[in-house]
Amino acid sequence: MGSTIAANEPAAAPKSSSRLFSMMAVSQPPGVQGLDVSGWQQMNASTWAQVWANGGRFAYVKATEATDYVSSQFTEQYNDSYNAGLAHGAYHFATPNTSSGAAQATWFLNHGGQGTSDGRTMPPLLDIEYNPYGATCYGLSAAAMVSWIRDFSNTVQARTGRLPAIYSTTNWWIQCTGNSSAFSANPLFIARYPDNISSGAGTLPAGWSSYTIWQYANSGIFPGDQDVFNGSMTDLQTYALGSSLARTVNNPTVYLISDSGKYPISSEVLLGALSPLGQVAYVSQGYLDSFSTGQVAGRIIRGPDGAIYFYDAGIKLPIATCDLVEAYGGACNPAGYVQLSAGQVARFSTGPALTSLMNSRGGPLYYMQGGQRHEVLDAASQTAAGISVPYNTLSATALVTYPFGTPIVRDGVYATQAGTGGGVVLSGGKAMPVDPDTAAATGLTAMAVGSLQAGSIAALPAGSAFSGVMQTSGGTTISVAASDGAHPWAAGVGGAAFRPVTVPSAFLSSWPSKPAVQVGSAVKSNTSATVYLVMQNDIRPIASWDAFLALNGGAAPAISVVSPAVIAALPKGPVALTSGTLVRNETSATVYLVNGVTNKIPFGSFDPPNAAGFTQFTYTTDDRLAGYPTSGTLLNYGVLCGTQKYVSAGGSIHAVGTSLAAQYPFTYVQLDSFLCRLVTKGIDATPFIRTPDGTIYYLDGGKKHAISSMARFNELSAGQPFLNVTPGFASGIPSGAAT
Repeated sequence: MGSTIAANEPAAAPKSSSRLFSMMAVSQPPGVQGLDVSGWQQMNASTWAQVWANGGRFAYVKATEATDYVSSQFTEQYNDSYNAGLAHGAYHFATPNTSSGAAQATWFLNHGGQGTSDGRTMPPLLDIEYNPYGATCYGLSAAAMVSWIRDFSNTVQARTGRLPAIYSTTNWWIQCTGNSSAFSANPLFIARYPDNISSGAGTLPAGWSSYTIWQYANSGIFPGDQDVFNGSMTDLQTYALGSSLARTVNNPTVYLISDSGKYPISSEVLLGALSPLGQVAYVSQGYLDSFSTGQVAGRIIRGPDGAIYFYDAGIKLPIATCDLVEAYGGACNPAGYVQLSAGQVARFSTGPALTSLMNSRGGPLYYMQGGQRHEVLDAASQTAAGISVPYNTLSATALVTYPFGTPIVRDGVYATQAGTGGGVVLSGGKAMPVDPDTAAATGLTAMAVGSLQAGSIAALPAGSAFSGVMQTSGGTTISVAASDGAHPWAAGVGGAAFRPVTVPSAFLSSWPSKPAVQVGSAVKSNTSATVYLVMQNDIRPIASWDAFLALNGGAAPAISVVSPAVIAALPKGPVALTSGTLVRNETSATVYLVNGVTNKIPFGSFDPPNAAGFTQFTYTTDDRLAGYPTSGTLLNYGVLCGTQKYVSAGGSIHAVGTSLAAQYPFTYVQLDSFLCRLVTKGIDATPFIRTPDGTIYYLDGGKKHAISSMARFNELSAGQPFLNVTPGFASGIPSGAAT
């Protein structure tokens, strides 16, 4: 390489063009020194040993030209340079007018250009410069030249997985490619021979902001052309390896390689965050052993200028103070950061200054302190904690390797647990777990002020499970949260022996105030269709919707939906059958009247229940029927609702006034409040009854007296009506003299 530079760029020609091994004193630019050689240089192992002794650390060796030439010196130069300790690489001299880029790349790769992934083999190199055999640009247009170079580059990358470096001069590149910027991803090997090294490599071709290697002279302390790598020795090793990340075939541990040693990488997340340093390369154990082992790599890196950064998602965030370094788990000493070279640091774009608050994209906000991430529940919690710094936004995995610390929360609120339907009630400095069913039943889901990760919740002291049963500090009233609001629930009602959790009054006030749960209220959970009737000492499952309507006097019922835990905590009574129905089981002929939820009343004839309007007949199971106690009194024509006596006639019941009680000498059976609410109440009883045969009786003196005529009835009744009764009803009253 470089043989055409002096002839075509005389202003940049060196004072000597000798290609013999020279010890002339040519000043060297800063960086790692190296050389490139071809068949012109006759070298052996001792020559290469001298190159190493003089500071040479890398060498590019000509392998091929066109599609018909292989350098006779390539194998010896390539192997001897490697054996002397140098990083080595092969280059191809392009002749774009003789064959395609793909054809020449294939020739090159098949004759030494392929290389190996051993940590000391540099990327393949394309030498494209002034044509020593004819027209400067080989007779190609700028567009055709760009296409040829792309063809060569793509072929090399497809075979090796690496983009080839490109050697050229700025002047040739401008003239022959139209100053194309299409190859900015390829490493640049620029040739320029200045009179004064301090003037540098000069203006670079379009697309490149810096060079990787600079050929600054064609003679000097080394044989061949004099080159310098733009970076540290570690950067050169990274260039040769293609990455700063390496492992062996037999050990899965990946290391970050830097000037200060190798740092094991403990997680896939961190490995992904370090992707700007390259893909993982496979190297020998000996290569890894040449580096001292440092601490496990974290998120803190330091450049050679002393600047410390947090890195993620291809960017680095400057850290201004050691306190902030420590907040993110690092330290301002070698044990607290990963030391990188300038070239490695430059692989990360510089972002805004790091603060103690970080928002992961699409995730929660964290406050970093003591190497832990403290999740911030909401803005009000942040304000209450006095945290007012701005926050950075990085990837969702930026902080996942940090342990959870105590979250930044406030009291008397509900927070969901991320990824679940449940959450926690935060009260008294504790986190009361709430299962998803309870959250849904009580309306807590809609009341959440924010969300917390499971790790954050685990960092809080655990409180008792929240089932919706609560009371305020110092209060005595127990309230149960339901879907429609908060209901007071007195101790003992429904057999309740709740153990409420204590919450702030403001939290309880989050629910609308609703009437107290009492005997006769209906409740159910959100996970079951079963509706329960609240009794004094238990709750009773209602057998059917009809049964529910019957217990509610036929009106549309109100049902409070509570958590499954509340239902589970209450003792269960027998299944509530349909009040006012006549039931029997399959194994017995005895029929009973379902007396609300209190008992079952046997009867000897269907006449008494039918007279009261109870006509619906059904079968039920043995166990449900057995769940109801049996009344010790047979149902007849007298019933009680509370203390009021009624008689059954004509499909309804009729109130018996005190003055008439002696005239209806029945044994009165007590009906419970649910059945009394359901049964039809007719006109009040009078002292007159009428049997199906048309006989009207006057009741007096505890006996019934047949009335001889309608005229006599009108005279006695003075306008009062009579009750139409069954013969059985009438037979229950002793007969007296006709009137």
